[in-house]
Amino acid sequence: MNKIAMLLGVVVLAGCQSGPPPLIPGQLIADRFLNVRVPNSEGWVLLDASVQGRAFARRGASSGDSYIAKVSGLSLPEFKDSHEFVSFIKQHFEKNVSPDRFKSIENNYEYTEKRGYPCVQVKGGSVDTKAQTPSGQQILKYQFYSLACQHPKHKDVGFVIDYSHRGPSLDTTLDAQAEAFIEGVQVPDK
Repeated sequence: MNKIAMLLGVVVLAGCQSGPPPLIPGQLIADRFLNVRVPNSEGWVLLDASVQGRAFARRGASSGDSYIAKVSGLSLPEFKDSHEFVSFIKQHFEKNVSPDRFKSIENNYEYTEKRGYPCVQVKGGSVDTKAQTPSGQQILKYQFYSLACQHPKHKDVGFVIDYSHRGPSLDTTLDAQAEAFIEGVQVPDK
């Protein structure tokens, strides 16, 4: 989990009716580095579009629920092996966690090449003990599913695909939602 994802969640919760217009579910946003599809459900808005990546957000069904789907770039050193790559990704995720705010529940890091290039699947969750919401500070559950990959055409560049939920209870469908979003982010053929 990183600070941007958490700050964006606050923006979604605090947003008013005059915020950005909703995006078309499944809409393709293509560029030469990565093709990104908007999550395939209603209510997503674009929070950030820059050279660093794309971030989308939507409110959940119940009060206090928010979702963030984002893709961001990552500079990578050279790796001797898959274990070194996993260790680097783990450090990347852990450096963005404020231990006085987030109480980790569980984080799993698993190396995979099912896309045909090195990636690390990261799943986990924590308790956000100081979540800022429109109704004030609350204690909320935070869960995420991410895929961090080395770009197949640029070995010194990586990308992280994140899908997360923050709310009073866990979303039991998060894995399926995250997998669909992750599948919608692909390296262009050309």
